[in-house]
Amino acid sequence: MGIRIVTDSASDLSIDIERQYHIKILPLTVNFSDTESYQDRFEISPEGFYKKLGEGDVTPYTSQVNPNAFEEAFIEILSKGDDVLGIFLSQDLSGTYNSAVIAKESLPQYKDRINLIDSRSVSLGLSLLVYKAALYVSAGNSMHSTIAYIEGIKEKVESIIIVDTLEYLKKGGRLTAGAAFIGGVLNLKPILEIRGGKLVAKDKVRGRKKVLKYIASWVEEHDFDFSNKTIYMVNANEKEYMNEVKTLLVEKYGANDILESQVGAVVGSHSGPGAVGFCFVNE
Repeated sequence: MGIRIVTDSASDLSIDIERQYHIKILPLTVNFSDTESYQDRFEISPEGFYKKLGEGDVTPYTSQVNPNAFEEAFIEILSKGDDVLGIFLSQDLSGTYNSAVIAKESLPQYKDRINLIDSRSVSLGLSLLVYKAALYVSAGNSMHSTIAYIEGIKEKVESIIIVDTLEYLKKGGRLTAGAAFIGGVLNLKPILEIRGGKLVAKDKVRGRKKVLKYIASWVEEHDFDFSNKTIYMVNANEKEYMNEVKTLLVEKYGANDILESQVGAVVGSHSGPGAVGFCFVNE
């Protein structure tokens, strides 16, 4: 009997990690209208999503994974002899975690074999926790030990997310304390973080070059040591700028374990194109 990790597509988990650790991903849905919907990751790729986003003036909206989808996935895994460890998008940002809870409650005979964690995160932060859990499980640790480990580090995730505009987050209601950052100032780059299960406005900087200076000041102020940390980076159709941030972290601060992936359609519906972020666990 093994442990199978399950997450949702708002993790933006890299395909390499998904395949290497046999992680089950359930898709949220991105809707361009009442009649045009796609399963994130499975029916629309990040490239296809941003192309479509740039061709129209419709703001897409998203739908959570429903309990039936979770129930089917859990039964499939359990029937093969594995136990379920689900790590999902923050319940402050989506009802997906609650759908997983409902599915578990509908399978009382398996209640001890289905274990669920609210990551208190999204995208890069969620992916990093899923990856950490996969490493922990593959090292032979028990379900109980793995849960305790992830619960112990999930509030220690440090993140910086740079977005080109708050338009999408504002429309989707996914950003707290954002009003002070919406002033229409030319070339203003809002900087966000994931804190307490929510996206929180952290600061604002004029222009991308100054964002790099901001990151350098933040790292030095907190005396972060990246030589012994895994850093997870994402970009929303903006790999070139993500590479600039990566170069800074590698060349100036000694980062040597960096994972990368693209922001998919569901998270991209809220961030918009042009976002770049990185995170790590500050243990």
